[in-house]
Amino acid sequence: MKHFEIYKKDPATGALYPEGQRRKKGLARILEIVVRDFWQLLGSGLIATAAALPYGLCIMLFLPSNALGLLILSCVVTGALASVFGMNLLDTILRCLRDEAGFWSFQYKKSLKNNTLPAALFGAVFGPLFAVDLAGLSLAVRRGQSVFQVEFLVISIIFLLGFALNLAIQIPLMQLPVSALLKNAFLLFRGNLGRSLMAVAALIGYAALFVLLPATLSFLLIVSNLWLPMLTAAFLLYGCVERNFSIESRILQGNNLDPFL
Repeated sequence: MKHFEIYKKDPATGALYPEGQRRKKGLARILEIVVRDFWQLLGSGLIATAAALPYGLCIMLFLPSNALGLLILSCVVTGALASVFGMNLLDTILRCLRDEAGFWSFQYKKSLKNNTLPAALFGAVFGPLFAVDLAGLSLAVRRGQSVFQVEFLVISIIFLLGFALNLAIQIPLMQLPVSALLKNAFLLFRGNLGRSLMAVAALIGYAALFVLLPATLSFLLIVSNLWLPMLTAAFLLYGCVERNFSIESRILQGNNLDPFL
């Protein structure tokens, strides 16, 4: 795997980039990352997609039958599995966003070692929560319940995903107590509501494309798999995390007093 660019820090000034060089913004920044780090994203994305398949199959099998107990139990296990490798994908994406150096295979193994337990706990909790919300929405639609009830369930799913994204993005970046991570996730979600909702919309829109056009987009699923929606969501949320926690300056300073990775 190629060794992508290290931070270009001026020891005298502490500047992150050489004079005249700045990070691109918006779509140009996403394209820059995709072109530069495509193979890292593709590798991590394929592994995460394969790990997420059992979770998707459990929802497809148990959701139509209203077998809520089996749905919850299966989603605890498969959600934990999907989350472990999904968190590794997120770690790869965050390293790309901050232009951090490192051989992909080495960094992937390091992330797997450091993040397996918190990622598994995250998936074991939010996997069944999302499945239960989805089951409630499916049941409400099939029974023809009121528009208000359906809208309430849709909003609850959107807010659950928004909160989960703001929690997940912290796990590869810092080691904090669960209470601190939850508090940070709430504050980040509240303070960055617009971008959080845009990130959720990106995930839901991407999933909807493959539900509506599975045959047409089957090849795209192999190429873009989970890394493309996750890159979009992380790009929308990372700026707020960086502004609040100064991740990059802590890494550059080599601050060993704080447990940042």
